Amino acid sequence: MSVDNSFQLSTAAAESYENQKVPAIFAPLAKATLEAIALPENGAIIDLACGTGIIPRLLTEHLPGKGRIVGSDLNPAMIEVARRTMPETGHSVDWIASDVADLPCEDGEFDMAFVQQGLQFFPERPAALAEINRVLAPGGKLVLTVWSSISPFFQAVSDSLKQRVSETAAKQAVGPFSFRDGDVISSLLGDTGFTDIAVTQLLIHRPISPVRSATRAEMLASVYEKELRAKGDAVIEAVIDDAIGVLEEYRDGDCLMIPQETHLFQAVKP
Repeated sequence: MSVDNSFQLSTAAAESYENQKVPAIFAPLAKATLEAIALPENGAIIDLACGTGIIPRLLTEHLPGKGRIVGSDLNPAMIEVARRTMPETGHSVDWIASDVADLPCEDGEFDMAFVQQGLQFFPERPAALAEINRVLAPGGKLVLTVWSSISPFFQAVSDSLKQRVSETAAKQAVGPFSFRDGDVISSLLGDTGFTDIAVTQLLIHRPISPVRSATRAEMLASVYEKELRAKGDAVIEAVIDDAIGVLEEYRDGDCLMIPQETHLFQAVKP
C-alpha cells in the first residue's frame, strides 16, 4: 500500500497538536459526535487516524460496560503522545502505528470504527474503507466525520502561505477540507461494501484565542511546520498579520470564533 508521508509530524508538532488543536476543535467535535450516536455495550472499537487519541480518551468515559479500545495512526509521534496522555481506565486499550489500508487486525475484530477527519488524508480511500469494512464484524458500524466546507481561518492562512512560503504549504493548510462532497463520500462508502448510509451535519465553533499566539501555535502544529520555521520568524509573523487582517468579522475581543461544519456519516457492514 502507498503511504502519504507528507502528513508525517515531528514529536514537537504532535505535542503542539495535542495542546492546540485538540482542545480547540477535535475534543468538541469528538464530544458532539459521541452525543449523536449509540455506542455498543462491551464493544470493541477502533479509532483510525486517531491523532493523539482524543476519541479513545473520551470513549473511556462513554463506552458502556467493559470494552476494548484501539487507537491507530500512521504517525508514530501521534501514537507516542496518545499513549502518554491516556488516563487509567477499566477498559482494555491498545495503540498501533499503522497504515489504515493495511491494518494488523483480524477479520471482524471490531463492533465500531471511528474516522474523525482522517478520510481526506488517505491516499487510497477505497482501499482504506475496504480495510475498515474487513475488520468490522457483521452489523458493525463506521462513524465518519469529514469537513463539509473550508474553514475561513485556514483559507486565510493558506492564501498567505501561497504568497510567502510555498504552494505546497498553502495546499497543506487547506488539506483537511479537500474532500468534502457528501454525495461522493456516500457513493464511496457504498462502493466499498457499506449499507444503511446516513449523513447529518454538525457545526462547531473553533476559538482562536489569544488571536496572535493561537494562530502561531496552530500553524506550528501543522504538517508544513518545518518549512514555515525554516523561513524564519519574520515570515511567520507576516503570515499571522495577513490571516488576522481578513478575519475581523469573526473577532470577539482577543478571540476569533471560526465556524467549521462537518458531515457525520454512519454506515453499517452487512
